[in-house]
Amino acid sequence: MASSHADVLERLRATVRDLVSLTTTLSAAQMRKAAAPREWSPAQVVAHLADAELVYGFRLRKVVTEPYPHLAAFDENAWADRFALIDEEPKDALARWRVLRESNLRIFDSLVDDEWERTGMHAERGEMSTADIAELLADHDRNHLDQIRKSLAG
Repeated sequence: MASSHADVLERLRATVRDLVSLTTTLSAAQMRKAAAPREWSPAQVVAHLADAELVYGFRLRKVVTEPYPHLAAFDENAWADRFALIDEEPKDALARWRVLRESNLRIFDSLVDDEWERTGMHAERGEMSTADIAELLADHDRNHLDQIRKSLAG
């Protein structure tokens, strides 16, 4: 893993500040406006982040509690098509994401050294440790925060 555990956890916490800062002052119309056809709107990105947080949290829990578990992949585009606009208000997806992120951060904070190295087998990525899950989640956050910024600039 490229970063220390504390660095990765700080990146995960920074996303909370950044995502809230980027989205809470936007109107529902601004949240639902995509920058271009076939691009996700900020609302869709936030809903996707909530879905991904659920999936990453499940993977985290499996790796910490089971011996070498199978970590299923999910089709993010199918989930986005089906679930991204299910929240009546975009702020509801943000609230869902925040609850899930805080729960996952509490788990990451509770890990002892050997739990960071526990592994499972991801269906597409191969072997993944708890540390890998944290790092991928932090990178995933940055990519989608950039996507929201691009959407708002466009």
